[in-house]
Amino acid sequence: MTTAVVLLGVLAVLALTSSGGPGSGDDDGIQHAGSPFQGVSRRGVASPDFRLKDQDGRVVSLASLRGRPAIVTFMYSTCEDTCPATALQIASSLDELGEDVPTVIVSVDPKNDTPGNAQRFLNKMRLRGRAHFVLGTQAQLEPIWNAYAILPQGQGFEHSAVVLVLDAEGRQQVSFPAEKLTSEHLAHDVRAVQAQDQASAR
Repeated sequence: MTTAVVLLGVLAVLALTSSGGPGSGDDDGIQHAGSPFQGVSRRGVASPDFRLKDQDGRVVSLASLRGRPAIVTFMYSTCEDTCPATALQIASSLDELGEDVPTVIVSVDPKNDTPGNAQRFLNKMRLRGRAHFVLGTQAQLEPIWNAYAILPQGQGFEHSAVVLVLDAEGRQQVSFPAEKLTSEHLAHDVRAVQAQDQASAR
């Protein structure tokens, strides 16, 4: 029964990804013609809000980050390959920007993503004080994964590894598949989103 439930959950997320969500294979990581971005243009897709506690017990919501661009990604704290590589690229992009834009990491492994593990991960990745690693139970996190078309970490399959750049209104403007992410491209696209925000505010 448990295997069947997990399989149904995986199939549901795969159905969502086929509709063009952040975890979708449509995100080829190649700059589209006419786009100001190095990543894949998300064209202002809405970002479903959430409200969760981070590694230090502080409540974090996407609504609270509005007013400037933000980076949102999905990781787990005991990962030894894709997540550390992606986190270090994010840290380097913040270095290149010369400022820390709001950055949120959403857990994809609620069982093992404890506050202590999340704190150690952020320390190791040079993101302590620069990013929120938001945590929760399976029941709390599953609606978020579904809303963003993210496949969580599981036995026998890897989670969806994607980095999003949101604009000042919380809309998704850019996505990067983790394997296509570079710190230079992420910094470039954060600046491009900042420029769009400034232009629209005039």
